[in-house]
Amino acid sequence: MKFIKKTTHHSLGFYLAIWFSFLSILLTFILLVVIDVTVTKQAKSSIGTNLADLAYQMSYRLDRAMFERYREVQLMAERIGRDGQSVSGPENREALDALQRTYPHYAWIGATDNEGKVLMATGGLLERADVSARPWFQNAKKGIHVGDVHKAKLLSALLPNNTGESSRFVDIAFPYAGTSVQAQGVLGAHLSWAWAQDIQRSIIEPVDKERKLDAMILSADNTVLLGPPALQGQTLALRVLQDLKQGLRGFRTELLPDGREYLVGFSQGQGYGSYPGLGWKVLVRQSREDAYLPVKQLQLQVLWIGIAVASLFLLLGFGAARFITRPLKALSRSAQQLEAGQPAQIDAVGVPYTEVKNLSESLNSLISNLQQKESALKDLNVTLENRVEQRTIELTQALEGVRDSENRTKTIIETAQGAFIGVNFEGRITDWNSQAQKMLGWTREEMLGQSLVKLVPERFRADIDSAMQHFVHTGTASFINTNLERLVLTKEGKELPVEVRIGLINTPKLKFFSAFLHDISERKQVERMKNEFISTASHELRTPLTAIYASLSLVNSGMAGELPPDAQELLGISFKSAERLVRLVNEVLDVEKIDSQTMDYRMVTQAMLPLVEQAVRATQHYADQYGVRLELAGDSADGQVSIDVDRIIQVVVNLLSNAAKFSPAGGLVRVSLKQFSAYLRVSVIDSGTGIPENFRDRIFQRFAQADSSDRRQKGGTGLGLNICKSIIEAHKGRIDFVSEAGKGCEFYFDLPIAAQGRIQVWQ
Repeated sequence: MKFIKKTTHHSLGFYLAIWFSFLSILLTFILLVVIDVTVTKQAKSSIGTNLADLAYQMSYRLDRAMFERYREVQLMAERIGRDGQSVSGPENREALDALQRTYPHYAWIGATDNEGKVLMATGGLLERADVSARPWFQNAKKGIHVGDVHKAKLLSALLPNNTGESSRFVDIAFPYAGTSVQAQGVLGAHLSWAWAQDIQRSIIEPVDKERKLDAMILSADNTVLLGPPALQGQTLALRVLQDLKQGLRGFRTELLPDGREYLVGFSQGQGYGSYPGLGWKVLVRQSREDAYLPVKQLQLQVLWIGIAVASLFLLLGFGAARFITRPLKALSRSAQQLEAGQPAQIDAVGVPYTEVKNLSESLNSLISNLQQKESALKDLNVTLENRVEQRTIELTQALEGVRDSENRTKTIIETAQGAFIGVNFEGRITDWNSQAQKMLGWTREEMLGQSLVKLVPERFRADIDSAMQHFVHTGTASFINTNLERLVLTKEGKELPVEVRIGLINTPKLKFFSAFLHDISERKQVERMKNEFISTASHELRTPLTAIYASLSLVNSGMAGELPPDAQELLGISFKSAERLVRLVNEVLDVEKIDSQTMDYRMVTQAMLPLVEQAVRATQHYADQYGVRLELAGDSADGQVSIDVDRIIQVVVNLLSNAAKFSPAGGLVRVSLKQFSAYLRVSVIDSGTGIPENFRDRIFQRFAQADSSDRRQKGGTGLGLNICKSIIEAHKGRIDFVSEAGKGCEFYFDLPIAAQGRIQVWQ
């Protein structure tokens, strides 16, 4: 079964209507969000502020009412006994009763003497009772005139109580003096806590029917004095109390002990007039759901309005789109007639849009030009067909030439004496000639597409990967167009020594390495035989040469007595020749040990300076033959290095001997020892003619000398610097030189400093 995907195309009017509708809905949505956020924020702030205002009004009313009671008791205390009559006289009793009648929330008013005995009281309650232990009496004597809310003690059984709750009072007490200068007693009043409930109802009830509010009065220590029964007497720990402690008032969302969230308005009394205040805190709470119910209703109204506006914009958008695209539909019908081959003229008369009118004129002009060019295209088509036929013949001939060239290249590669391998930049084999198959055993089909590392012994594969990565990142490689000696693996797993020359082809269309391999296993065998012969011969020559050298040395030193001048001259020549032979044999043996990796290094950690001084002393006699003076720098460093003492002295002596040989008579060879952060550097600086430019690349190679005449004049085997290089590299160091023609030469080597029993490898 075939499934045919059909693409539905709509008119421009449809898309315009969709976009108009989308933009109108988007704009409406943005406006709704802005209005919703703004109005919601303002509504929430207004609700919270209203609660805070209610808390403030209640706090203010409490302080104002307390101030009035405070003033009444204070004025009454000032009147008692001023007329010289007895405190318990009928006029004073009538004044107390009148005050209680005027404000019924005075539960009890009484006057005491200085010892706390009640002299008179409203209703005769507690008269002749001792109230000296009551806090209000003691505080009044101390100048504290107001006491916080407390339960009734003495009056609980004497006063009527229909509420079922224990009576609670607020105490107001002032000392009275009468006609005396000193206080004669205390006038005290117990204000029923019911007056606070009246204030609460007067403020909360008008709005509680609609908003379900609760008001609470808290003492200075955050104990609920008046509020919901479940919280009565509890000590609360709320964030609003911390705000009040900082002198703030306002509103906040709080989680109360019943586990519900409330919007809480808060305020704290500061006293009024002469009334100092008791630090009462007023909280007006409303459940968060009830508080923000008007906000949710407002949000719902805004949503419905937005839906209505968006629907209206949607209808208007479709109508506007149809009106705008009407002229374009006319152009589309004319274009369809032209496509069907019917003659048609695109008419833009009466079109209200300048763009559509210009488009109509342009289309008419285009139709005219197309008709003119259609004829020209037919003529051109005939010409092009002839040209294509001619080009096809030429391309066929060129392709045959390319094939011939490719076959010629393959023939050259196949008939080459060496093995040829092509490798792309990803390290994959792309070419493999028959000589490669003959040399390594694998066929072309087996190796094409294989990784180059398949031909490399395991221990060298990391180096191959590193070299390829370096080429990919830098585009350069040191192995290009250079003869290299490497080991490769045959199909049988044997290691075969080969000489490789690698070429690079890097064009936009062709990118690969070409490698020609030549088997040098026979040459390596001959070199091993030669080295073994030289080693054996050197070992066999060393013993008799040492004996001859020692004998000649004794005779030359005068042990055999005075010799004739001719004999002495011949003896000197023989002694120098024997010395050269011994040195040559020793250096050949060192080279053989280096090649066979049997050179023994006995490493010890010690200072470098004593070794350099020893080498200078040992070489000075040799330098005297050339009239050259050796000098060690006075400010030399003395760092610790881990070295083979004899081998390092051998290196320094060799550098000093070379410097002495190539310095002019009367010249100076300076030796310095410098310490850097990670290594020590020993430098030997001569005053000779320097090293020729064309010899510098070969100076550390074996049997390397500047020229034959120099060799005959100065002597030497050409192995010393090569041996020095091997010794220094075995110590994880490096050796090099700096030379300027006509101004001498400086040879130096660096050794890593030994730190805390280990060697820091020089990088």
